[in-house]
Amino acid sequence: MKIIISPAKRFKHFENEKTEGLLFEDETKQLVENLKKYSINDLANMFFCNDDLAIKAYYDYKDFDFKNLKNPAIFSYDGLVFKQFKKEDFNDLAYLNDHVYIISALYGLCKPFTGISDYRLYMDSKGINMHEFWADKIYKKAFEDENFIINLASAEYAKLIKKYLKKNQKFLTLTFKEDRNGKIRSIVSYTKQMRGRMLKYLINNKISDIEEIKKINLCDYIYDPINSTKDEYIFVRENK
Repeated sequence: MKIIISPAKRFKHFENEKTEGLLFEDETKQLVENLKKYSINDLANMFFCNDDLAIKAYYDYKDFDFKNLKNPAIFSYDGLVFKQFKKEDFNDLAYLNDHVYIISALYGLCKPFTGISDYRLYMDSKGINMHEFWADKIYKKAFEDENFIINLASAEYAKLIKKYLKKNQKFLTLTFKEDRNGKIRSIVSYTKQMRGRMLKYLINNKISDIEEIKKINLCDYIYDPINSTKDEYIFVRENK
C-alpha cells in the first residue's frame, strides 16, 4: 500500500533531521537549470504570482544548492494538508517513510524524508508542460508494481499516476464533503485539512485494508455508501 499527497506552495524549514537523496536528481537539475534562465517578470507570468513571490522564486533557483537539501519534505511543506501533523504525531517514522509519497512538479516524487529546498513550480505552470516532462517516470519509479494506492492528492497531481495504471491495480481516492441541509458539497479548506488528518490516521493505525477504511470515523466524517464508488470513497460530515 502506498499513499500519495500533493505538495504545498509555502515552506517552513525543518533541519537537523536525517534526509535522503532525491529520487529524480537528474530531472530536477534539468528543470532548475532551465528555470534559472527566466527573469523575475517571466516567473511572475509563469506562476501567476505577485512580484514578491516571483523575486523569491528567482533567488530560490539562482541559489539552488543540490548539496544542501536538508529539509525533509513532509515536515517542510507548509500548506493546510501538512499543518495537520508534526513529527511527534507519528508513532513509526520508518513506516511513514515507506508508505507515503509527495508528488512534486520540481522533484517528481518525494518520500517523507527526501531532502528538499524551497521552490515554486506547479503542474500547470505556464510555458512548461510538466505532464509531458514527467510522463510515466513517476509511475514507473514507485507505483508500477504496487497493488493498492490510496489517493489523497489533488486531481492535477494524481493524474501523473492514474493515467498509467494497469487493470489489476487498485487506485482509491478518498474525498471529504459537507452535508449542508441535505446538500452534499466540497469545501476546499476542509478537504485539505482532512487529507492531512486521514494521512496521519492511516499511517499511525497501519490501515491497508479497503474494508477497514470504510469503518473510519474521523472528525465526524463518515463513509457514505450511497454516493461512494469502488474507486472513490466519500466521507461526509453532517453540519447541524
